[in-house]
Amino acid sequence: MSDQFMITLQAALQQLAIQHTVETLGDRATYLGVSEIGACPRKTILSKINPPQADLVTLLRFRRGHMAEEIVAAAFTAAGFTNFERQVEVHYAGDVPVTAHIDFVFTSKVRKTMAVLEVKSPETIPTEPYGSWETQLYLQMGLLAAANPDYTVEKGAILAVNFGSSGMALFNGYTPQATIFAGLLERACTIWNDYQHVMTDSSAIPAMEVSPLCGYCPFVADCPKFEAEEVRELTESVEILTELQKQQKNLETDIDIRKRDLLAIVSARGPIKAHGRLLQKATRTRKTLDTDRLVDFLKEYGQSLTDFQETSAYSFLEIKKAA
Repeated sequence: MSDQFMITLQAALQQLAIQHTVETLGDRATYLGVSEIGACPRKTILSKINPPQADLVTLLRFRRGHMAEEIVAAAFTAAGFTNFERQVEVHYAGDVPVTAHIDFVFTSKVRKTMAVLEVKSPETIPTEPYGSWETQLYLQMGLLAAANPDYTVEKGAILAVNFGSSGMALFNGYTPQATIFAGLLERACTIWNDYQHVMTDSSAIPAMEVSPLCGYCPFVADCPKFEAEEVRELTESVEILTELQKQQKNLETDIDIRKRDLLAIVSARGPIKAHGRLLQKATRTRKTLDTDRLVDFLKEYGQSLTDFQETSAYSFLEIKKAA
């Protein structure tokens, strides 16, 4: 495939994303979405003023999210559910323009109750739901309850759909929390006021929040938070990582010792069973390059091994003691 083909494909996906946003979300510069309230205020504000163009990976992630919702909706329909609505738009009646677009709302007209389901499609399913997911759900339940006073919003849940080996996971047991909802609305008010300020004064600096997700922010390159001598907000993440790396080394050592001891047993005794597993000695062969012979061969033709070597770069996280 040519480079032009890939460029055309990405441009088409970009157009689809824009079209979907316009059709389902409208002009996001005129309101705060519930997913934006839990994000870094600076990212939220700058994204409204200067919407970043998504790269190919992000565009594919958008499509994956839409596919996850379609799959879940099809499953509900096949299971005989008829009491749900999709992409339910709910507006906050207060001074701050906050709008929620809820993936699924289940309604019982007989019991006068409602329930919320938010669908996510992460790369990997976490053991616990992300805080941003929970923030979004609490806002959705609170806004839905405020907009439907004749109904009781009983509960909410988050369904994570993974297109790999993880499958699906349901995080449930959530109920509307008035205190959390009020606090999130206060946060929304602060973000919106800062947004208005930045719109009238380009030199104004929005509030910033550092988190491990900053690497995925399109505005991190010139974020003032990272101009500090030390980014203290990342201390916990770095501390946890370094501790896990120590545990990894210890685990690898322990694993090697146990494998060596068990190999010695089956080498001397033959196959055995233990803990419902069959243990036996396995032997495989692999080909290796005899560089000494190759060097001698190339010398005969006036060449060396370096003539056939190429340099490539790769990136990794290096952690060492700061000076």
